[in-house]
Amino acid sequence: MNYETAKENLAHLNENSSFRVDLLLAINRLVNRGDPEWEGRDLVIRALDKFDLFDVVEQSLLLNMVRTVGLFPYITPYLSSIALSDRLAYEAHRVEGVEQGMVFHHLQAHVFSLIMQGRNVVLSASTSVGKSLVVDAVLAQRCFKKVVVIVPTIALIDETRRRLVKRFKQFNLITHPSQEAEAGTTNVYLLTQERVIQRKDLDDVEFFVVDEFYKIDLTSDKDESTRAVDLSLAFHKLAKTRAQFYMLGPHIQRITGLDSYEYNFIPSDFSTVAVDIQNFSLGMRSEERKEKLLELVKTLDTPTLIYCQAPPSANRVAQYLIEEAGLSEVPETQEIAAWIAKHYHPQWNVAKAISLGVGIHHGGVPRALQQYIVKLFNEGVIKYIICTSTMIEGVNTSAENVIIYDRRLKGSNFDYFTFKNISGRAGRMNKYFIGKVFMLEAPPAEKGLTVEYPIGHQSESSPMGLLMQLENEYLTDISRGRLQEAYANPVLSAATLIENRHIPIDRQLEVANTIVRELAASRQLLTWKGIPEQPHQLNYLCELVYGLEGGNLMDYGISSSSHLAWHINELRAQKNLASYLQHAVENRRADDTPSEAINLRLKFIRNMVCFRLPRDIMAISKIQADVFTQKGIEPGDFSFFAEQLENLFLDPLLTALDEYGIPTQVSTQIKGLILPSEHLNDLLRKLRALAPQVERMQLSNFEKSLVSWAIAEM
Repeated sequence: MNYETAKENLAHLNENSSFRVDLLLAINRLVNRGDPEWEGRDLVIRALDKFDLFDVVEQSLLLNMVRTVGLFPYITPYLSSIALSDRLAYEAHRVEGVEQGMVFHHLQAHVFSLIMQGRNVVLSASTSVGKSLVVDAVLAQRCFKKVVVIVPTIALIDETRRRLVKRFKQFNLITHPSQEAEAGTTNVYLLTQERVIQRKDLDDVEFFVVDEFYKIDLTSDKDESTRAVDLSLAFHKLAKTRAQFYMLGPHIQRITGLDSYEYNFIPSDFSTVAVDIQNFSLGMRSEERKEKLLELVKTLDTPTLIYCQAPPSANRVAQYLIEEAGLSEVPETQEIAAWIAKHYHPQWNVAKAISLGVGIHHGGVPRALQQYIVKLFNEGVIKYIICTSTMIEGVNTSAENVIIYDRRLKGSNFDYFTFKNISGRAGRMNKYFIGKVFMLEAPPAEKGLTVEYPIGHQSESSPMGLLMQLENEYLTDISRGRLQEAYANPVLSAATLIENRHIPIDRQLEVANTIVRELAASRQLLTWKGIPEQPHQLNYLCELVYGLEGGNLMDYGISSSSHLAWHINELRAQKNLASYLQHAVENRRADDTPSEAINLRLKFIRNMVCFRLPRDIMAISKIQADVFTQKGIEPGDFSFFAEQLENLFLDPLLTALDEYGIPTQVSTQIKGLILPSEHLNDLLRKLRALAPQVERMQLSNFEKSLVSWAIAEM
């Protein structure tokens, strides 16, 4: 009996089947053959899904095979009935210091052993493997007093923080720039790559982790390689101190460019769940694709992720399900739906969808809402989440099914790696043994992925923003020559170019030349400090910003520098998100729905107002300071204004709470109880002390539940 036959027999196994013993013996032969190893393990997992259909003797044989393939966590419920030899092997994989009764599977134990021997490890394995448990087990040994965990998104910072808070309440977890290390305890920094680069206190880190390490490759980032550059620099910053590292990610066949470091690369196909993939190969714009989605949603009754390429696609799918799926209102979500309608907009379909048990998770949905939607999904309150890559990249869920509605990622067809990454979200160890993936379009061709560490692969095309941050000894001769040429310009100093490394040098020089060319006007309009008090000061700044970001701003419907200034003034004057979104609905393009207009405005806030625009304003501040200082003119200073914009003109400590699951609409209501605070840790202490008073606060029931949940996981 080969793998396919055994798999088919398992699928049709029932309590009346007479071939159970023959089937188990066939699986046992495949397990012992071990070539390919994944076949036997996959069949063992599928047999575990039918465990109750076997008698006691057959179950004993199956559990012995579970041990052989290294899936020890699956043995835990049956410890009293396993053989002594199996029990000894099980005890050898027990994890100490994390949670009582926790046990490693074989791959986790191997990686943990290497790390505890002082080895650097690069692990490539599927999503279901539980790579992060190894991190927690290493922390539990308390061998390292200063640890950095680099994750690609703020959403993953929060998820990791919540997990570690439950397991290590005595550790000092640092996520925000205002937080600092504390003596006498283990300090764990949970940071994005950008925050690693910004921090000045990481010279003595002993161990660091890079999650989703494939993002270090320049080809992984469509946004001018800024994220990949930042991750490369973050890795370089920590690795050059000789700190031990553990890099983890899925489905990588090879990594190059790390020749300067000794490390164990482990590419593994180990998995803790089986996955069935059904391909429908439907046309991209066909009605059949929508009809198949509707059919699946109506027939699948277990937790399901629906992958869409981008927020507009997610919006269309959500609207389609709202109108056509015949979903009933979920009593437990009516309060959150009403709250979203009130504080964002009643026509935003995130509110309507959640009322029907459908979550929407993409870059335009505020972080605190994203977190709560995932919480509802994992608790089984809602059955579906329509998501984009923001959720696929690392956020853990308990989903049995994944429907891949689109075969694209940021506008182009995704590759086999991305397909495997999305598919890896189906199934959950000890809950859903067999994940189910439904690919509505044709699947991509199978192809391995090689990741290149760009600092180890410098060439004529290496981003200047990467090279400018490297010490001389890490540069090639070609890179040194390129930098020397760049620094030879007569307008801006090397220090300014380096500080503004995210912005191409030619654009920086354009801004500088504009300031010099219009010196009489620029002297009047750019030498302010703090906040631009005169409208023409902000307008002139926006002209320079628009020169840097014009193409990107057009994507958000902002067609001029004066239009950009209007948006900034609206946010500064009103501080009322609902009014700002109402304006978006009233002034939307003719072919846009209200939800599309709202999503675009929220995405503008997330990507531009809270990230790129403050960065651009600081770049211009440094450029004008350089130019004016050279000419003996006292320069301006835009740092306070940039910080205010980044925090939507609210107290930075309140906006920081959004990462902890408390939206600004709620934190502003309780600010009198937690402000003033010296720093974020001080504010968090005050908030934790309020736990007994939450029920008496002047908040809605939903807002109270949000605050209580956030406090419980701080």
